[in-house]
Amino acid sequence: MCHYQKGTKNEVAFVFSCPGAAEEAANKPAAGRTGTNLHQLLTILSQEYGDNIEWSREAITITNAWSQVEYRELTGRTEATVREVLTEENLTRLEAELRPVKKLIITSGGRAALVVKALQSAGTIDDKVKVLQIRHLGLRALNQIKVDVRGEPILSVADQLAKDHSLSSPQAGRENTMKRLKVVAAEIGNKLRK
Repeated sequence: MCHYQKGTKNEVAFVFSCPGAAEEAANKPAAGRTGTNLHQLLTILSQEYGDNIEWSREAITITNAWSQVEYRELTGRTEATVREVLTEENLTRLEAELRPVKKLIITSGGRAALVVKALQSAGTIDDKVKVLQIRHLGLRALNQIKVDVRGEPILSVADQLAKDHSLSSPQAGRENTMKRLKVVAAEIGNKLRK
């Protein structure tokens, strides 16, 4: 099932927008670049905020605001419409997938935040479960983060290469992504403390 993976623990769920081509090919949710970034984010969270929560991919539940695969070559679009994700059938499906989660639901992207808020408004998510919204874990959204956790500017790959000739372009890009994921992890950690 490429839209849903039940975790071995009932502590944390990540909700993304919908499975795409990478998820379809891997037959699991959060594959491809999003999956790589999720893995790195979970590693950071485990190191920094692992006292009370197990942050392994196996432990967390991963699902999507929309269960159907969407990508341009297949459907002509990259995600479902607002109307589609808010259908009773879709909300019922998502509520059943999230029902076991007891601590934290993290939404990644606008459609994910929308459907989880709809479930909260309907009273189908336990009030004890924290809901946090983060930006989508794709590069387009992550690249909007311009400052690292220390408040230092994150240089573009081109500026990094001009400054440090020993770096390769892929290496500089990976370093930038890691800096941005540390910012997302810090945002999650700060919200967890509240």
